[in-house]
Amino acid sequence: MKELQTLRRQTVQGILESPVLQSMQNGKLDSGYYSRYLLNVWHYALHSSKVISLAGSRLVNNHPQLASYLFHHAEEEMGHDEWVLDDLIALGWTRDQVARTRATPSCAAMVGYEYYLAGTANAASIFGWLFILEAMGDDLGKDIATKLTSIPDFEGAVKFIEGHGEADVAHTQDLTRMIETHISGQDYEDVVHVAEVIKHLYVSMFHELKPELAPA
Repeated sequence: MKELQTLRRQTVQGILESPVLQSMQNGKLDSGYYSRYLLNVWHYALHSSKVISLAGSRLVNNHPQLASYLFHHAEEEMGHDEWVLDDLIALGWTRDQVARTRATPSCAAMVGYEYYLAGTANAASIFGWLFILEAMGDDLGKDIATKLTSIPDFEGAVKFIEGHGEADVAHTQDLTRMIETHISGQDYEDVVHVAEVIKHLYVSMFHELKPELAPA
């Protein structure tokens, strides 16, 4: 897990250096920054359960323990896109306005990469994606939620981040256990490679956020 923990720390550092996190740390986060972040989350949350289930279906015969975990995790991820919608509605968006938006390039690339991993490449490597995203919720979720709730404009619009700041602690522990117990050899090398790609895409996603976006 040494390689994955290193990538985890690098991902945190890259996110903290992004303009959106720098603004939030100063208590001056523009609602456009936060809306753009949530829109990206909505775009990838729409696919998470499907991607995880697809990967699980390809692991049933060769890695039943991993498959079982993924099916359970996919169920837990269901409906999280609705959490994001609730937050966006609290910021003044409507469902139709959200549906007309597009993900930023790195977010769109991440979603496509997830489907490639789950449906074509080594399905076990999907754990690299899961580890990076869940670890970010564990490492940053609670602190970010606390800072956001201190900004009056975002009152009632932190349902997704608060929920993941709590759940991702246990998810990260579970993922660590599954990787250490059931993934080795080439599978582990593929997990590390995927984690490195996701680190790049996820950090880039934060640096692509623009503050001027508003409901239209």
